Amino acid sequence: MAYNRYKKKESGPKKNERIRAKEVMVVDDDEGKIGVMKTEDSIAKAKEQGLDLVEVAPKAQPPVCKIMDYSKYIYRQKKKARKNRKKSKQKDMKEFKFSPVIDVGDINTRVRRATEYLEKGHPVRITMYRRGRQSREQAEKVFNEILTNFDEYSSIEPTPKKEGRNMYITFFKKNG
Repeated sequence: MAYNRYKKKESGPKKNERIRAKEVMVVDDDEGKIGVMKTEDSIAKAKEQGLDLVEVAPKAQPPVCKIMDYSKYIYRQKKKARKNRKKSKQKDMKEFKFSPVIDVGDINTRVRRATEYLEKGHPVRITMYRRGRQSREQAEKVFNEILTNFDEYSSIEPTPKKEGRNMYITFFKKNG
């Protein structure tokens, strides 16, 4: 038989004829132990019921196999994995950028949007950027005015960080 490099390798637990052990511990679909049987006999028993023999504990001595519907088992595993991914989703960081020459209305809009994100539980980064000949003093004055709107939120950094021509500080919602 020639090796087919394009054939997709099957992933997941072994089922039916792919199980290589001579003897297996067989468990019924409703968790009832049937006992140790020869693999061929257990496969025949599963086919008799219209189900599959699925290896659930390959490292055990002898390997534990379960008589169940394989496609339903895979569906449940994928559903559980999706649910776990959904639960562990990291909160998205939202960044709001300001310049020293920003208008008061724009400041109010961005501050309102930032507080909405903070209330939802997302961390928010406030960044002040300077371009050209904009002075550092003017930028720091506007930045400090903006920060007075975030007094009720916790900050990750004790003071605003400065990187080149930018200043930033990150806020998150206080617990309590």
